[in-house]
Amino acid sequence: MVIFNKDELISHITDENDRKEIRRVIDKIDIVLTNYVKTSTDFLNPHEVYLAKSVLNRFTDEISYEVDGAHERAENCIIYIYPSYETDILKEDIDIFRFPSISTIKHSDVLGSVIGLGIERKKIGDILVGTKYTYFFVKNEISNFIEFNLNKISRYNINLEKVDDVSDLPKIEYIYKDIIVASLRLDNVISGCLNISRTQSKNKIKSREVKVNYSVEDRSHIEVSERDLISVRRFGRFQIDEFLRETKKGNIVLRIKINK
Repeated sequence: MVIFNKDELISHITDENDRKEIRRVIDKIDIVLTNYVKTSTDFLNPHEVYLAKSVLNRFTDEISYEVDGAHERAENCIIYIYPSYETDILKEDIDIFRFPSISTIKHSDVLGSVIGLGIERKKIGDILVGTKYTYFFVKNEISNFIEFNLNKISRYNINLEKVDDVSDLPKIEYIYKDIIVASLRLDNVISGCLNISRTQSKNKIKSREVKVNYSVEDRSHIEVSERDLISVRRFGRFQIDEFLRETKKGNIVLRIKINK
């Protein structure tokens, strides 16, 4: 029997929300070590997957694990955890739904309607909105409930179907926008991208409503880098695509990209 200190395993994690999430992963590890069974986490974002791996890698003699999002471009993934002597596990804990797309239904509408059924956010994976179909991924433990209860997104009736084939997933499309900022400080960039005041930007950062690369960031003064992904609660998210140039007045022209 493997004995470990849960608090010691997460001592390198400072954010309390991250600590809470990785404690759940540790509980899954405990189940595998105690009962010698396969289990899986809820959906984790890339930052949480990274933190989970930092813990899972301490148990490589006893367990194995695989990260899976049910498609090769997956952003949100679950982690299968199982005894190390297992060599061929079934990856069957994610179900896929789709419905014919409606032009006015966006990612947030799908997410809001599913959560509105009383489902936890962590049970829902990627949501991919395409011109022909909109796909979304869920833990299979809630699949039957969704199949029988989700018949409307926003104000529109939908024809929902469960599918296995992911060969026709929509490509991610972006809108590109050039903005001018005084500096690369996070509060400046958020202010310029979202067209809000710098004071509002600072307040959102201080209130822990901002994530940089999926991790909560509460420091206004840090500088962003190319490829950084920034999300602001209730405003959505954008990515720093490229630093284009510096103006004669010393300002910086940034190109950002936003999911359509």
